[in-house]
Amino acid sequence: MILFEDRAASVLYKVLKSINNNNFLLPLNICPIVPDTFIKAGKQFEFIDINLDTLCIDEDFLLNKIKLDRAIGGLLFVKTFGINFDTQPLYKKIKEINTSIFIIDDMCPCIPQFDYDIENSYASMALFSSGYSKYVDIGYGGYGFLKFKDFNKIFKDKSRTEEFLEYKKKIMKQLPLVKKHKDTLNKIYKNNIPEQFQLGDRFSNWRFSILVYNKIEVLEEIQKVNTLFASSHYPQIDYNYVDKPLQNSNTNKIYNNIINLFNDFRFSAEQANKVVEIINRYTRV
Repeated sequence: MILFEDRAASVLYKVLKSINNNNFLLPLNICPIVPDTFIKAGKQFEFIDINLDTLCIDEDFLLNKIKLDRAIGGLLFVKTFGINFDTQPLYKKIKEINTSIFIIDDMCPCIPQFDYDIENSYASMALFSSGYSKYVDIGYGGYGFLKFKDFNKIFKDKSRTEEFLEYKKKIMKQLPLVKKHKDTLNKIYKNNIPEQFQLGDRFSNWRFSILVYNKIEVLEEIQKVNTLFASSHYPQIDYNYVDKPLQNSNTNKIYNNIINLFNDFRFSAEQANKVVEIINRYTRV
């Protein structure tokens, strides 16, 4: 079944309020809206550092944590930067350790899907968004795929079905336009920025990301031009929630060097070319 709301955070909140699972594991490089939603829903959580290959939650550490702590009741796995890879083998391993773990496949930064096979997934829920700065940004909307047998008796309201169908049409109409625009801008970045600075194609769905040693300087130079902008990424999130933040984290290493270059409709090919000029002028090894 599908739960549709004005925001993905609302979908997440409603689901969290409807389940008994507690003590969730969240990635250390997450948007603060997520842990804030868990707090609002009355759920406890702790953060796990990321793997430097996928920039997603560290799988080995995660599995070991679940083995050692039977009180862990759930996981929210974010596909960082919209990276597309198969996490079902990981979810299967988790369920083999503890079948009651509630797994949330957070695909909000990813390309929206309407054919996610939740009934044959090891995930308990898959979450998508079309809000601000997502792959398809229409300014609102989030939806979650939920296992029918677990949620049918809880979410009986079908009043938004027609609205969701209209929403889906809007997303599907935008998808090819968004992809074409992203491909155009990504090609500019990929062909003109030295390969040594590029994070890689796997991470170019949501933004085109680069790693540089003088991030602050490069960002400042880009932002000096009124028509240009670029962004950093979420800093290590636990500083806002715990007394003893993790030291020497992979999350912090990435944060210190990463710049996200825009490839959505807020940015034109002309702007992308200007940003490339600045990057090539100011980046250093």
